[in-house]
Parts: sequence; structure tokens; C-alpha cells
Amino acid sequence: MRNNTTQSLFVSFVLFVDKIFYLPIPTIILAVFLTGCTSITLAAVPAATVTVTPTQVPPTASATPLPTETATPLPTPTATATLTPTLTPFPLPTLQTKLLRPGIQGVGYIQDTCQYLNQRWDPANAVPGTVVVPVMYHSIVPPDKTVKEASQVSQADFEASLRHARELGFETITSVQLADFLDRNAKIPPRSLILIIDDRRPGTIRDQFMPILRDYGWTVTSAYITGPDLAMEWAWKEMVDLASTGMVDIQPHGYWHHGDTYITEFTEADVIRQELYGPIQVIQERLGYSPTAFIWPGGNFTPEAVLMAREAGYRLGFTIRARGPLLYNWIPQGEEELSGADPRMLLPRYWSRDTWIAVDQAVQLQTEAQAQAEAGREMEMKWIELYCGG
Repeated sequence: MRNNTTQSLFVSFVLFVDKIFYLPIPTIILAVFLTGCTSITLAAVPAATVTVTPTQVPPTASATPLPTETATPLPTPTATATLTPTLTPFPLPTLQTKLLRPGIQGVGYIQDTCQYLNQRWDPANAVPGTVVVPVMYHSIVPPDKTVKEASQVSQADFEASLRHARELGFETITSVQLADFLDRNAKIPPRSLILIIDDRRPGTIRDQFMPILRDYGWTVTSAYITGPDLAMEWAWKEMVDLASTGMVDIQPHGYWHHGDTYITEFTEADVIRQELYGPIQVIQERLGYSPTAFIWPGGNFTPEAVLMAREAGYRLGFTIRARGPLLYNWIPQGEEELSGADPRMLLPRYWSRDTWIAVDQAVQLQTEAQAQAEAGREMEMKWIELYCGG
């Protein structure tokens, strides 16, 4: 009984204190105390009102982002090139003839096949098969004298061979016309001659050539030695007068043209340079134009001299070797000329005594060249269509 009374008093005291002073009584203290009072019923105890003092809520921790892998960008897909099959150009046949001597071959010099074919078939240019015969003259012997050297031709043979050439339809051309023909197939007579007389021979030009030139409307090329010679100053005056007629084309045949200045592997470079460059200034001063062709003194040359001649501005060069007629992009050459690697600077020339034979041979070559050109025309047109843009 005493215990119950004590507990009741204590509970009443606690409630009184809570009510008077509003002091929160921790629930756990009350619970501990009541644990020992087995006879107290908790449901009978009025529930205490617990005032919770707000406390600062700690800031919510920001979640540390997990490390993320840096994505390696995928390569941008590129367009796959569609390969167009490339046609391999088929080879074109070259002119074949049995008219050339053994060891002589027709050599081309235009590397761009499209250029060659377009110029070959351009209707404004020379027709396929156009042929050129270069002839070399030295001395024409009058009827009252006898031919004694291989370089000479009699007046009768000279006149007869040119008359025969004219009957065959040949016309003469100048060195510039020949250069344009060989370079780009410029239009010239289908059967052309270039007549070249070597050395200082104004008298031969005046007496033997000029009558024929006037009658035929032809031209002659003078391969002139241009170095200074006071004893030959009169010749220069006459040559200038002949050139003024429009029938005489003057081109250099060296500067000194002495036997010791023939161009060989033993000739010093300064001598070669003077032989090539010296005439340019002289012809410019005397005649007012730059030369086109260089007629090699004695017909001698070296590969280095050929290159130097090109550098000097010459477009053509002539030897003294009779190899055959000329066609566009087809020059007959022997082993000696092949070493020079520039066919247009090493053109062949027939000797004057062989003019008749030369023009006959040229007509045969022209016939063969025209027939082969016509036979291959369709193939060459197809080549242009396939590989040259039509």
C-alpha cells in the first residue's frame, strides 16, 4: 500500500512540474521509473504534450557525381570513293615503209598523243601524208664546165630536177613554214621542198636560182656564214638585196665555219657557243629578224651542242645526211642523229645530185602515209574519243 501511494505522489509531482514550468520530461526517465511500478497502467496516464524544439537540419549533402568516362568521338564516316575503271590506252600503229635504208627509222617527237592526233586531223592543218623534201646545194656548174665533186650538180641536172619536182606538184617552203609544220602540223603544200644552198654564194643564188624562183614563184634558203670578213662585205650587201625580194630566206651556217670549228666532241664549249650565238646578233642587225634554223657546219654536232642550239632559240637544225623525206611527227634518223635526242634539230638533207630521186621517193612515201592514215583513221578517232575528251 505504501509503495502505491509513493508512486502516485511521484507521478502527480512530475505532472505538476510539467504543467507549472512547461519542462519537458524525457519519456525515457518516466519509463524507467515506471518500470519498477508493475501495478501502474500506462493507458490510465494522460499523454504528455511534448514540444519539439526545431533544430537546424544539416544541409543535404550534394551527391558527388561519379566519374564518367570521356567518350572518344567516333570517326566521321567518309564517303567511299567509287573507283571508275581506267582504260589503258591501246597502242596506235606507226607509219611503216620499206623506202628507208636499213638502219634508218622514222622517229616521232611529240609526246602528247592527244596533241598529235588533234593536230593531225584538224581540217585547218596540213593533210595527213604531207611530205617535205630538204635538198642541199653547194655549187651549180655552168654548161661550159665539168662536174668534179660530189657536192656539185650541173646546170642541166639542176634545172631538170626542179622542173620534175614542179610537175609532180611540189612547192617550196621557208624555214619558218617548215618549223610551224613540224611543231604543230601547220598547213603547207602537200608536197613541199625546202631548197638550201650552203656557204657564201650570192652569185649562185643570183645567177642560177633567181630565174627559176621567179618563174615558179618559189623560195630558196641561204645557209650563210655570218662571221666578219671585210673581203666579203660586198656579199652581205647583195644578200640583203636578195632577201628583200621575199624569195631568199637567210639562216646561219655557223659564225666562222672553219675546218677547226666543226662541232665535235673535241670542240671547246666557247667555240660552240660562238658558232651558235654569234650569227643571231648578226642576222638581227643585218636583216631585222631572229634566225629559225641552224645548218650545222660540216654537218657535225654533239648532243651537248644540240641542247645549246635549243637554248639559243633555234627551232630547226640540218645535217648533211640523206635519210629520207619528212612527215609531221615522223623524221627519218640514223644512229648518229638518235644520239642527239631532238629530231627537229637534226633534220636530214638530200644532196643536190639526188633531187630527182628524192622527190620520186617522197611521192611514194606520201602514197603509203596517206593510205595508212586513212586505214587507221577510225581507230585514231576512237582514241581521241576515249582518251582525249572527244
